[in-house]
Order: sequence, then structure tokens, then C-alpha cells
Amino acid sequence: MSEKRSNLMIIQSLVMICFLLGCDLFAFYLQLNLKAISHLAIAVLTAQLICLLIFAKGKICRGQNTRLIQVNLYFLLYWGTWFLLSVFSNYHYVITDIVSLCGIATTIAIWQQPQDPVMRKSLLIIGSLSAILGILTYLIVFVQLPFSYFLKYNIITQILIGFIIANLILVSAKNRLNGFISLLSFATLILLFLNATIALLLIYYASLSAVNFVNEFALGLYFILHLIIVLILGFHIFNKNMLSYYTLLILFFISLTFPIWILFSLIY
Repeated sequence: MSEKRSNLMIIQSLVMICFLLGCDLFAFYLQLNLKAISHLAIAVLTAQLICLLIFAKGKICRGQNTRLIQVNLYFLLYWGTWFLLSVFSNYHYVITDIVSLCGIATTIAIWQQPQDPVMRKSLLIIGSLSAILGILTYLIVFVQLPFSYFLKYNIITQILIGFIIANLILVSAKNRLNGFISLLSFATLILLFLNATIALLLIYYASLSAVNFVNEFALGLYFILHLIIVLILGFHIFNKNMLSYYTLLILFFISLTFPIWILFSLIY
């Protein structure tokens, strides 16, 4: 890999992590919880699980494999930030500690892939199990929180964002799995419709439970942004065009704001 391409990949990876952390921490600030709970942890774990699937089943050359590992390594910044925020602050939450450690373990498993096929397969399985454990641990949050929080920490929204992150990672790493990338775009489109439907049902149920959505503009914008992403994805799928890095970055940023608009809809 040339130095210019390597520097570009580093910049693109850092931009992705900065967007991810910036929006997640801002949503946390708006939530004003007594506990440190990420709004996007499942999104990151979903993206890493997709990458693990590619490492295990995808037919990619060593160069593509190396670039994909390098991009994934930047998730250590995300998981490390949340672990430190939870452990060394007044918002300490054991669930977040465990989820962050699972994310760190997954990232390290991806990073430290050996050349030996048997050892590599074993390490990828460990990484996958760590990611699954992190997701299952995160779900415990919903046992301890009121029903109204389901919309704020919407699982489908996070999985949707995870698919966009995975797509962004593949493009940043100059991966040539065009068929798989197209499949991710189509799956993202389906998840958008599913997410909007579930959000409408949750909003209706919340309104029956005396939850007031006082900022109707924010709530309306939440669904308008769904439509914008659908139009962008639909245009590229219909014309059989691959999504560029900058288009994906726009979709990524828009989707990251979904939890924020829901939180704004509950604020005067």
C-alpha cells in the first residue's frame, strides 16, 4: 500500500470514529442519565460481526485483509473511551464496562489474526463470541430501564447503523467484495423500513403511556431523514451504482443522529 493511500485510510478511519463518538457522547449528554450507557454500542458490535464474517468466509487477498484489520483497529478508540468514561466517572455502569471489554476483545481478536488457518479460525470464533456476548449483555439494559427507553436505545436503529458502518469500513479499506457491499445496501434499505415501522409503533404505545413528545419538529425530522436515506440508497440500487465513501459518510452521519432527534423530541 502506498504511503498516500495509507494516510488517506487513516484519515477516513479517524473521521468515522470521531463522528461515531461525537454523536454517541452528545446523545449521552442529552439523556442526562445517572449511568453511562452508549446509544450505539450494538451498532459497532454489529459492524464488527459483519467484518468477522468477511474474514471467515470472504475470499479476499492479503492486502484487502490487512487494510480491513487496520480500519477495525480504530474501534479501540471507541471502546476505550466508553470504558474509561464508565469506570472513572460518576456515571459508572457495570453493563457498559462489560460491553466495552467485549468490544475491546473483539477488536484485538480481529487485529491479532495469525497466519496459521486453524489458529486464525479459532481466534475469529473467539472474536465473534465476544461480540455476541457484548450484544447480549447490552440487552440487559432494557430489563432495568422503563419501556419508554426502548425508542431511545432502539435496537433496530443500532443494527441499521451497524450495517452502514460495515459498508463504510469496506469502502475505506478498498475492499472489492462488490456483491457483498451491494447486499449490505439492500439490507440497510429493508432495515430502514423496519426501523420506521417499529418507531411508529413505539411512539404510539408511548403516547398511550403518557409519554409526551413535546418537540414535534424533531420527531418529524426523524422520519424525514429516513426518507432521505431511502431515496439515496434506492437511487444507487436502481442504477446499480456503488456507494462512494463520501455518500456513505453522509448516510452514516444522518443515521447517527436518529437517537439524537428522538431525544430532542422529548425536550422542550
